[in-house]
Amino acid sequence: MEYDVVVVGGGTAGYIAGSILARKGKKVLVTERERFGGVCVNYGCVPSIFFYDVTYFLNRGKEIGNYLGIEIETKESKRFFLRRDELVSYLSDAGKRLIENAGGDTEIGETRILTNNRVKVNGKEIDFKRIIIASGTKPLKPEIQGIENAISEDEAVRLNYIPSSVVIIGGGFAGIELAQYFSRLNSNVTLITRGKILRTFPEDAVNFLRQSLEFDGVKLIENTRVTNISKRIVETNKGNFEGEVVVYATGREPDLPKGIENIKVITGKNGVITNERLRAGENVYAVGDVVDKANKTAHSAMLDAIICSMDILGIAHANVKGIKIPRVLYTDPQIGVIGDINDAVKFGYFPFNASTRAIISGNREGYVKIGINEKNEIVFGEVIGEKAEELINILTLAVNSKMTVEQLSLIPFVHPSLSEAILNSAKSFFDLDVDRYKENNDFK
Repeated sequence: MEYDVVVVGGGTAGYIAGSILARKGKKVLVTERERFGGVCVNYGCVPSIFFYDVTYFLNRGKEIGNYLGIEIETKESKRFFLRRDELVSYLSDAGKRLIENAGGDTEIGETRILTNNRVKVNGKEIDFKRIIIASGTKPLKPEIQGIENAISEDEAVRLNYIPSSVVIIGGGFAGIELAQYFSRLNSNVTLITRGKILRTFPEDAVNFLRQSLEFDGVKLIENTRVTNISKRIVETNKGNFEGEVVVYATGREPDLPKGIENIKVITGKNGVITNERLRAGENVYAVGDVVDKANKTAHSAMLDAIICSMDILGIAHANVKGIKIPRVLYTDPQIGVIGDINDAVKFGYFPFNASTRAIISGNREGYVKIGINEKNEIVFGEVIGEKAEELINILTLAVNSKMTVEQLSLIPFVHPSLSEAILNSAKSFFDLDVDRYKENNDFK
């Protein structure tokens, strides 16, 4: 049997590429080793954001009710673990069904690449004209003595109980989100990081986050070296820390398919090397987190899949070069960032405590910050607060379209709305942000 395209990996990038190509008439097979949906659905975005929602309502429900003049009582129930698993299962199955609905074939099983035109899965040898590697990443196990006494971030987010205490090693996205979730579920949490938390995030956002973690009771130990893990004890150069569960969230590494050495591609420590159209070889493409790139997110993987599919179909010449990808941290408050702060020469700022909509709802923490270059083009955006996951998309449009701050400041946004904070941040460059008291702007 020969396929036009075989996609190895049924995660975010794999199911989208498979679905697009099948819809356009290509004979497509998408193979997946375990569960469709990849890291995002099974261990990343979906269970993490589910825990964010659960812990947000548990910890904010009564507070918001008091603010609005109503009584809201929240009570922890272990049923949410079952609901998490139901959602993960539903969305995993949905990815598989979408491929099949588009006309593609699916196969669950380990895939081995035999040649540049043949793979083997479940004992069957399958020929192809093109192959897309979309096999994602796996947790990177740190070289720490006794690491076998710890569980990975993937395992932590799928626990079915609340530990009395947790020690988390790693100050990136996963480590910080897990720390706040478990702390809000009444675990005693210690977060240990080799350097500072979120080293690639703007300083203002990191400082805001530190205050939030401290408020939630997370014990943050930065600039610390872990030397040994002995059962429940984590030994460091700053003392020993005990946890019923020890978690390592120290990054991820490419999960390359078996037999990749049998095709002519170049791989590095961070993944498969591709060009700007995701080509990795003569008839080989790579998409998603398995690619050697800086921003490894589900939405970046989606973009890869679209551009790769368009290149295979020959219907456009889009590429990933120069496209800015937003990042969102699902903590309370949420943090969204787009662009490079170092590209900006001037900043505008607007706090949510001056937003009419935020004042009505009671969620007044945080701010919007916009950075512009010498041409007055918006090159950076930062949102801290309620619905940052949505608001950062507006600034993503502005940054990628090279919109000027003047253009943004003259667009009418709905009033009252949280997105007006973006508008007012743009207006602040021209002293038009009259929804707040006039004061010195420390961000300029």
